[in-house]
Amino acid sequence: MTLVDPTSPYSFLNYLALHGRLYSFVNKRNASTSRQEFIEYYRWVAGRLKTLRFSEVVNDVIPFRDGYRISTNTTTYLARAVVVGVGVEPKIPACARSLLCGTLYHAADYLERPLPQAAEHVLVVGGGQSGAEITEDILTRSVSTQITWSTSRSNFFAIDDNSFVNEAYTPAYSRRFHALPLQQRRDIVEGEMLTSDGISVDLCNRLYEMLYERSVDGTLTDRFRVLPSVVVKGITSHKMGWRVDLDEIATQRNSCILVDRIVLATGFQPRTPPFLEALLEGACMEDGLPVLGPDYAVRFGRPVPGPIYLQNQSRVQHGLQSANLSLVAYRNSQIINSLLGRPFYLNTSGRQMIQVYATSDASERDAGVVAMRSTRQVSGGT
Repeated sequence: MTLVDPTSPYSFLNYLALHGRLYSFVNKRNASTSRQEFIEYYRWVAGRLKTLRFSEVVNDVIPFRDGYRISTNTTTYLARAVVVGVGVEPKIPACARSLLCGTLYHAADYLERPLPQAAEHVLVVGGGQSGAEITEDILTRSVSTQITWSTSRSNFFAIDDNSFVNEAYTPAYSRRFHALPLQQRRDIVEGEMLTSDGISVDLCNRLYEMLYERSVDGTLTDRFRVLPSVVVKGITSHKMGWRVDLDEIATQRNSCILVDRIVLATGFQPRTPPFLEALLEGACMEDGLPVLGPDYAVRFGRPVPGPIYLQNQSRVQHGLQSANLSLVAYRNSQIINSLLGRPFYLNTSGRQMIQVYATSDASERDAGVVAMRSTRQVSGGT
């Protein structure tokens, strides 16, 4: 919010000031905020916005006259444009989808489930932040619960976090990324995955220290095991627990383990509600993905009654930052500018510290020159 609209009354700094924590926040050694405080901040903003509607399920979005008719479980809206930002849903391996239950569940449900018992053998699948947090939580709460932590990665990698790497989460980088060929964009997303999908350095070090202490008292070997470079290929019920079939990536060997509980820290994927598939019918596609403009407008091969903007589903189109909270205000400002047909929000993106060779068009984009188009042109362009 602050980077796009510094004077907004909804900024985090204003939130801290109104709640009497601004000086305390500045004085504490760690300038980051906790998840709990972030939740409270979002709740505070939401409570001050009278146009928000909660607990409404969108059933259908269909063209209607010069716009769209949106039907929900409670009412109907008419709109000239539609911005879709439905978020993500847990990514469940195919072999586990029909087996989800009280002892096999996604990390998103971890806090809603009873804690593992002391005599249980728990398999945590996934080498990212969620898998690490769950492993730490179990280690902290129980010294006797047996834990197996598996990942398809070759190690438990920390998040790649430095000032140069974080240039990937700036507006200028996003615009340059958007102009690249599709395959190059795919390669960059894969190569930069650890800039958003690694474990925090502090958590890595805490976990290592906890395991070291267990190695000192002799409880590590029997109660904790790490399985890097493995993929879960099958899950079947076995007595009161589970048999898990594994493929070892490095050796191409197969193995299996017997566990009592499985926690799937396997990440999230874009959610595609039924109405979205119908809404995107006729959209220009690129290797199975809808083509999006720099303003997140879907490009169609036919005239449409109004623009449709798609958020949270454009990782390959706009880069990893497209689903990252750090640029959510910037993304929204681009959509608002596009809807209004004028730069209501000024371009405050600045220039990147890392300069690259580019075509003249890309150079202009990097310099912050964004051509504004009318709403009708955005919706009908190909």
